[in-house]
Amino acid sequence: MRRKGRCHRVSAARHSSSPCSIKHSPTRETLTYAQAQRMVEIEIEGRLHRISIFDPLEIILEDDLTAQEMSECNSNKENSERPPVCLRSKRHKNNKVKKKNEALPSSHGVPATTTPLPEPKVRIVEYSPPSAPRRPPVYYKFIEKSAEELDNEVEYDMDEEDYAWLEIINEKRKSDGVSVVSQNMFEFLMDRFEKESYCENQKQGDHQSLIDEDAVCCICMDGECQNSNVILFCDMCNLAVHQECYGVPYIPEGQWLCRHCLQSRSRPVDCVLCPNKGGAFKKTDDDRWGHVVCALWIPEVGFANTVFIEPIDGVRNIPPARWKLTCYLCKQKGVGACIQCHKANCYTAFHVTCAQKAGLYMKMEPVKELTGSGTTFSVKKTAYCDVHTPPGCTRRPLNIYGEAEIKNGVCRKEGSVRTARSTSKVRKKTKKAKKTVVEPCTVMPTVSAPYIPPQRLNKIMNQVAIQRKKQFVERVHSYWLLKRLSRNGVPLLRRLQSSLQSQRNTQQREDDEEMQALKEKLKYWQRLRHDLERARLLIELIRKREKLKREQVKIEQVAMELQLTPFTVLLRSVLDQLQEKDSARIFAQPVNLKEVPDYLDHIKHPMDFSTMRKRLDAQGYKNLSEFEEDFNLIIDNCMKYNAKDTIFYRAAVRLRDQGGVVLRQARRDAEGIGYNNETGMHLPERPKLESPQPFSWEDVDRLLNPANRAHMSLEEQLRELLEKLDLTCAMKSSGSRSKRAKLLKKEISIIRNKLSQQHNQAPQIESGIGSFEEESAALEQDGEEEGKIFKPCLNQYCSEPLQS
Repeated sequence: MRRKGRCHRVSAARHSSSPCSIKHSPTRETLTYAQAQRMVEIEIEGRLHRISIFDPLEIILEDDLTAQEMSECNSNKENSERPPVCLRSKRHKNNKVKKKNEALPSSHGVPATTTPLPEPKVRIVEYSPPSAPRRPPVYYKFIEKSAEELDNEVEYDMDEEDYAWLEIINEKRKSDGVSVVSQNMFEFLMDRFEKESYCENQKQGDHQSLIDEDAVCCICMDGECQNSNVILFCDMCNLAVHQECYGVPYIPEGQWLCRHCLQSRSRPVDCVLCPNKGGAFKKTDDDRWGHVVCALWIPEVGFANTVFIEPIDGVRNIPPARWKLTCYLCKQKGVGACIQCHKANCYTAFHVTCAQKAGLYMKMEPVKELTGSGTTFSVKKTAYCDVHTPPGCTRRPLNIYGEAEIKNGVCRKEGSVRTARSTSKVRKKTKKAKKTVVEPCTVMPTVSAPYIPPQRLNKIMNQVAIQRKKQFVERVHSYWLLKRLSRNGVPLLRRLQSSLQSQRNTQQREDDEEMQALKEKLKYWQRLRHDLERARLLIELIRKREKLKREQVKIEQVAMELQLTPFTVLLRSVLDQLQEKDSARIFAQPVNLKEVPDYLDHIKHPMDFSTMRKRLDAQGYKNLSEFEEDFNLIIDNCMKYNAKDTIFYRAAVRLRDQGGVVLRQARRDAEGIGYNNETGMHLPERPKLESPQPFSWEDVDRLLNPANRAHMSLEEQLRELLEKLDLTCAMKSSGSRSKRAKLLKKEISIIRNKLSQQHNQAPQIESGIGSFEEESAALEQDGEEEGKIFKPCLNQYCSEPLQS
């Protein structure tokens, strides 16, 4: 123990030159807070040593310490006999304290080799941090504060104007020896003023409905609106305009402001085209303001964008003469551009807005014009002065430009019925009124000043604690009023700018429940309407499908009829053509025996088109000859029963001629197609027809000569003449054709007279040949009009009927 202690003392004496002083603590005592701030504890050989952090310590490396001990052992024999325990203990101690890099001289005077300081080595590690995982939607949660909670908070934020004003007030308070006012206090007062004013307006009912049922557009003076062209109201100045009139293609959500309130709400603007203020403004291309209605009515002015109705351009194109006109309503010359009365020889000039204030007749209507390039639409503008206003027109003065105190009486309503004396008196008064000077209306739109009751103001004052409280609160209140008026009464809090957002009270909670019930009911009706709409669409698709199926069935039916009964289809087409010739429908139905009781006494076999159709549907006609017999029977019965001077007789003659053309064409078609007379079906092969003989006017002239027809019977002559008449009608219209057609009709009439004389007892009508007399006069008249009736045909055979 003594050895160990002596070794400790020698070690302590050896390092006595070190500035570090180690204090031995006999017992393990805990450092106080003050001691821990200025010293540290080190345990060496089981004992604690306290070292001050302010003492300068020498830093000695472990290698230097070993070299120093070896040199001391060689020079000092006494030190060499001492055990090496102290060296190990000293190394142990040096590991705990800080070391100083100082080279120690060796025993030969040569400095020892110093170890260089470690050099830092830096290596850039390529590391990209992974992206943060996406949070689920339930992680984010926003709870909107209620209106009551927002009312208790301070929502007002100071702007630069507020900072400047408060700085001036605080400087004055400092000079008076009064404490300054903090920004939080100022924001609190402004916030309370805004909310108290808003609540007071809600109680007094100052907020009116934004939709006025009787409001009219201040541009077109019309109150009608549609789903795509509704009337919009400015949330600040309550200006009423149509979407299309003001250029608002889409209705914005939330607040909507006109261009004046949006860009220059704090100061009024002047129209470059008239002296009146207020109304619907838009900017011009030279950064001025103008009324939209003025730009519409002045001819030289227009709009650069016709969709958004802005900017107004063409102001420079207005001639100087228009600027020099004097408005007879406001008596101002050289102020704005005037328009003139549309009455001929009337040069009365007036501003557009002055005319609206006076209620003059102003009308714009679209005009549809058909031009060579297509259909064009334009706008017709008509404006009259008070003298030439159309009678019966009700004048509707527009008061958006201020109170129209018109002294000349042009706004007075007049009855639609006026005597000549009253008219002259009105005109005399109007002429006198024109001489009276009418001052222009410069009344600005009134801005409702916010109001706070005195008791509420005192309550706000009691919520703050500052020196000279009353004086400061009154100043802030005055400043707040001026700031509201400078912004045309718009609330300073964004939440309160819309009058639709009001505080919730007990009545509103009840309304919310009722509204919720109505919403549920609305959702039910919407779902029901959606289902009905889907059902309607399904029914519409089914209807279209069935319509297509019906058309398909009809086509299949026609195809089947053409395969099974092609001859019946041909006869049905011929019957339809014959019925079209009977425009008066004289032969469509059987003769009414109540009107003609003795009809059956003279006619033994009555016939009409309806009877023929029934027989045709019953497959009663085997060939075309039977069909012609029934048609000829209709003509024969009519001409037999009726006198020659009746309309029925003339209708039968006309139908005989026109129907004969149709029947002859049908016979040629039947011969070309080829039908089996027994079955009515198509023949296995198409019949071979002889090529038609060339047609010339010499053939017609040869046939017109009676000597060339002497070898033919009367029936053959009539048939040949009718064939030549059909070919003649198929030729182009010319003088030769008209002349020969007239001669052919005359010869046909002569042949028919002869046949009538031969078959006077039992007339037989075949292929348009009948027993008719005294028809030459009608045929001659038809021949004169034939050149006008028939149009030239390109084909060889004429399918058009002969007109009688």
